[in-house]
Amino acid sequence: MSKGKKIMLIVLIPVLLAALVVAGLFIMRRIEIKNAPDPAGFAEKYSSEIFEAVKTGEQPEALAEKSESNFGAMQIENLPQSEYGKLLYDYCLSGISYKLDGEIVREGIEAQQKISLSFPTLDGISEGMNENINAGLAEAVANANRREEVYDEENNFKPEIVENLFAEQLNSRLNQGETAEKSTEFTMMLKYSKDQWNITNKDEVRSGFLSWAEGIDFDAEAEKIKADAVSELTYIPFRYAIEETALSAPAPDQSKFLVTEDAAEIEARLQTDEAKKLIGDRKLLFSSDIDRIPGSPIHFYLDETILAISWQQVEAKAVGTYSEVIIADGSQLRRRIGGDEYESFDHKETSTFAQECNAVLTLGGDFYHHDRNCGIVVYNREIYRFDPDTCDTCYITSDGDMLFSYRGQFTTQEEAQAFVDENDVLFSLAFGPVLIDDGKDVCPDSYQWGEINDHYARSALGMLGDKHYVALNINCQQPGYYYLATLRDAADAMLRAGCEKAYTLDGGQTATTVFNTELINPVQFGWEKPISDVIYFGTAVPEK
Repeated sequence: MSKGKKIMLIVLIPVLLAALVVAGLFIMRRIEIKNAPDPAGFAEKYSSEIFEAVKTGEQPEALAEKSESNFGAMQIENLPQSEYGKLLYDYCLSGISYKLDGEIVREGIEAQQKISLSFPTLDGISEGMNENINAGLAEAVANANRREEVYDEENNFKPEIVENLFAEQLNSRLNQGETAEKSTEFTMMLKYSKDQWNITNKDEVRSGFLSWAEGIDFDAEAEKIKADAVSELTYIPFRYAIEETALSAPAPDQSKFLVTEDAAEIEARLQTDEAKKLIGDRKLLFSSDIDRIPGSPIHFYLDETILAISWQQVEAKAVGTYSEVIIADGSQLRRRIGGDEYESFDHKETSTFAQECNAVLTLGGDFYHHDRNCGIVVYNREIYRFDPDTCDTCYITSDGDMLFSYRGQFTTQEEAQAFVDENDVLFSLAFGPVLIDDGKDVCPDSYQWGEINDHYARSALGMLGDKHYVALNINCQQPGYYYLATLRDAADAMLRAGCEKAYTLDGGQTATTVFNTELINPVQFGWEKPISDVIYFGTAVPEK
């Protein structure tokens, strides 16, 4: 063989061998491609497994068997630690879903599968919570028996109540799934090698399946949602009220009564937070500057629902027993009739009524069950007597307001009942006359009842403003002040007191003032007369 041929063989043999190798590889690749199973099943199987791993936070079991496909734990890096953070995390985790988006695209031993992941977001989750929490607080206040059940000493809502309402709102919102959704897409890259399909972009797939939690600090997000939900809590004044059908008020706290001759002691108590809160911007009639009858005591009571002060000063040369009262709720101005039934013949002394009613302050009423038939008698919102031409009538509404009708104002009982219904009148006082109306002196020169121009003990009830009252008895039977008064004297005294409204109660021996259970004014003829009814002021704070 020639030298040239030898050289040619030396060159061709490697080329031929390389060609054979390439051909072999091509044949093997073709065989491999032919033998490779459909990648769609693999993609579906392992997407499902990876998704389950995301739900459980565990490593995908089947993938973990193959080191080249190890995804690691399918869990976010900073798991939440707080109660609400865990709630948000579990909510988002439970709402994740995925789908294989379209058919798998295969090119030989390589394939691509698009995956779409949908998941809840926390956007707007606090929307409306504040309004609902405030509604819940209003309900809690309405249902509470005592202020301290819902408020702390600083008059803030108790944290546990707010906390419970927030937890309730958050759980309700999450359980109802009332949040926005978001979706993201990513691609799983597959390659067939060593008789199996493998995922070649593990990091991207892992990130895709974990993208629902990307950038979310669930603990911090929970704090933000809570801050938004409780950012503006509406203070709701606690309303203590006495049940309309109750025959008596709750028993007052005896430790809160004070009897003293030192006005400075009263002034000191009026400067407490409890007093200031109840008084508000009202101007008190009582002051330490009042020229009281020497040696006469001041009677005082204060709790968060009622302030009552009684004192004595000279009126028309007689003993003027003044009582100033502020109440928190209209239900604290009440009427009690003997026998607790209209037309009962049960008569009692005012002090006996006071004890039975748990009253802070009790006044003789209109003595409706007497030898006279006058006025319009309303009891428990119903008219029992209709005699509109004989006297002026005073109506007490559920809000504690005093309204009047004058002689001859109503011509039919239906008309009067419509007035009662429209103004939510609870009861009436039928004696009179009206002394002051809308700040104006309307005391008449003549009147059928009460011998208004003669000299008797006088009794009147007036209003200084909303839920702010003054009662006055002008009595004798006390050395140095043995005088009696005309109705004009009583009207002038109520005008000087600053009354916006004032009405005459039954006077004479019925003109009585009882503070707690003690009769504190001198009574005409020297002894209490049994009567058919009283009006009284009571505390609304429930008994412990």
